[in-house]
Amino acid sequence: MSVAPDPSRLFTRVRPYLGDGSSLLIVLQATTSVLRLGSNLILTRLLVPEAFGVVAIVSSIWYVLVMLSDLGLRAYVTRHPTASDELVQTVWTIRFIRNVFLAAIMFFGAGFFASLYSAPEVSPAIRAASVFILIEGLTSLAFLTSERERRVVRLTLIDFVKFLFVSIVTITAAYFLRNFWAIIISMFLSSVFTLVASYTLVKGPPIRFRLHREHVLDLWRFCKIVIPSSMISIVLTQTDKFFLAKFFPLSELGKYMLASALAMAILSVIGEYIMRVFYPRFAQVVREAPEKAADVYYASRRQITLLLAFGAGGVIGGAEFIIRFLFNDNYLGAGFYLSILYLRPLARLSAAPAEQALVAKGFIRVVLVANILRLTWVLVAAPIAYFQIGPLAVIVVMSLTEVVLLPFFWWQLHRRGLLKVSEELFIFGVAAVGYIIGFAVEWAANAAIAAGLIPAF
Repeated sequence: MSVAPDPSRLFTRVRPYLGDGSSLLIVLQATTSVLRLGSNLILTRLLVPEAFGVVAIVSSIWYVLVMLSDLGLRAYVTRHPTASDELVQTVWTIRFIRNVFLAAIMFFGAGFFASLYSAPEVSPAIRAASVFILIEGLTSLAFLTSERERRVVRLTLIDFVKFLFVSIVTITAAYFLRNFWAIIISMFLSSVFTLVASYTLVKGPPIRFRLHREHVLDLWRFCKIVIPSSMISIVLTQTDKFFLAKFFPLSELGKYMLASALAMAILSVIGEYIMRVFYPRFAQVVREAPEKAADVYYASRRQITLLLAFGAGGVIGGAEFIIRFLFNDNYLGAGFYLSILYLRPLARLSAAPAEQALVAKGFIRVVLVANILRLTWVLVAAPIAYFQIGPLAVIVVMSLTEVVLLPFFWWQLHRRGLLKVSEELFIFGVAAVGYIIGFAVEWAANAAIAAGLIPAF
C-alpha cells in the first residue's frame, strides 16, 4: 500500500540544497519579473492608460498617509538584539492603532484627496483602498520576525505564490471589467492573502494587544529619527506623480506608471535581496564578528549586483525599442520615462546596501541626513527645471536624486572603512557595457526599419 509523501519531510530533505535562500530569491525574483512583464503586456491590451493613472493616484495617497506615520518597524525589529514576544506584540499594537486612524482619514478624506489631483472621479477608488490599510494593521508581524531569522526560502516562496495569485486575479478581473476596478480588486485580495499567510504559513510570536512601556520608549527613540526621514521620502517619491497628474492627462500618467512598473521589476529584486539576504547577514556579522564586516559588504552581493547593473544599463540604452516592441500604440512615448526611471535602480545598486550597512552598524542618522540631501536637491533643482524648461523636466530631476547622492554614501563608507573604489567602478563599468549594447540594438532596429529590411512596429 502506497503512503502519501509528507510535504514537511520533503522540504526538510530539499532545504539543505537551498543554502541561505539567496539563489532561490534571485531565481524567483527574475521569474517574477518576466511574468510581471507578461502580465503587463496583457493588461495594457485590456485596459487604457487612464486606468493605470487612476491606480497611480490611489497608490500615491495610500503611500503618503503610511509614510507620514512611518515608524521604521521593519528595520527596528530586524536590528533589535532580542525581538522578544513582548516587543513584537507592542510593535503590532502600535501599528494596528496607527492603521485604524489612517484608514479613517483615507475613507472620509477621499473627496479632498481627489481634488488635490484635479480628479474627482477617483474618490470612490480612494475610499475602497482605505480597507487595505486596515487589513495591513491586522496582519501578523511573522514576516518581519522571519526576515530577522533569515527564513528567506519560505518567505520567497510565499511571495511568489502571492504574485501568481494576484496576477491571475488582476488579468481575470480586467478581462471582464475593462476598467481600473480590476486592479483595485486585485489589490484588496493581495492584502487578504498577506493577512491569511501571516497567520497560517509563517511562524511568529502570538499576537495580542500589548503596550510595554520600555519597548514603546525604545521604539520612540528609534522612530523619532525615522519619521522626519519618511516625511522627506514623501516629497522624493510622490512629486513626479503629482506633477504628471496635475499638468498632464491621466493617459500620460498611465504611460509613466507602465514605465514605473517595469522599473519596479529590478527595484523589487534589489530591495528584496538587500532587506532579506544582505541586511540580515550583514547585521549578524556586525553583531557577532564586526571585524569581518568589510569583507562581507561587497563579497556577499557581488554577482547579483553586476548582473542587475548590466541589465539596468541595457534598458537605459534601449528603452524606446523595448516599449515599441512589447506594447501597443497607446503606450508609445513611455520609452523616455523608462530610460530615466532606470537611473534610480542603477544608483540603488550602490546606495541601498550602503544605507542598510550603515544602519546595521548603528549609524541611523545617516538615513535622515541622506534624505535631507535628497530633499535639498529636489527643492533646489526642481523649481529651476520647472520654470526654465517645464513640468517634464521635474520628472528628470526626480529620477536623478539617487545618482547625485552616491558621493555622500561613498564618503560614509570610506569613513567606516567599508569602501572599495575598484568595486564601485566595476559596477558602473558593467552598466556602461549594458547601455552600449542596448543602444546598439535600438539603433540597429531603427536603421533596419528605415531601410525597409523589417516592418515598422
